[in-house]
Amino acid sequence: MKKYDKYQKFIRYKYGYYSFNLLISLFLLNYFLGLIFNFQWAATKELEVIIIMFVVVLFFVNISVYQNAYFRKGENKKSYSWLFLIVGLFSLYTAFQTFLISPEEIIIDGKLGRGVIQLFSGLIFISVPLTYFIRVRIDKKMENKEQ
Repeated sequence: MKKYDKYQKFIRYKYGYYSFNLLISLFLLNYFLGLIFNFQWAATKELEVIIIMFVVVLFFVNISVYQNAYFRKGENKKSYSWLFLIVGLFSLYTAFQTFLISPEEIIIDGKLGRGVIQLFSGLIFISVPLTYFIRVRIDKKMENKEQ
């Protein structure tokens, strides 16, 4: 069984802590927006919570991939990245089709609808390979500068 090394665990704990603080901050901001201004930006309060959680997951996944703490040691990062890219593109394609067929699934009376769940999940899947390939490119540029 492949495991994370100590550095990866440290990075995951560090950014897990940051993600938790971000989650609490966004929940408080959302609560005060609703309390003070009576502002609701999604169709339901439950959907607002889900979208906030997607934002935090997106942050954690991207920073973990960028810091080489998402994939375990010895895993084929490139293969997983291509798989995530395919799944993400398919998810974004179906979200786009949903928007074309029934736009009220995504935007209802100026508020986000439940159709954005598929959009955000596609963004999470797409963000893994994009962040990974950007990191690989940066690493290659750094190696070339050192030589």
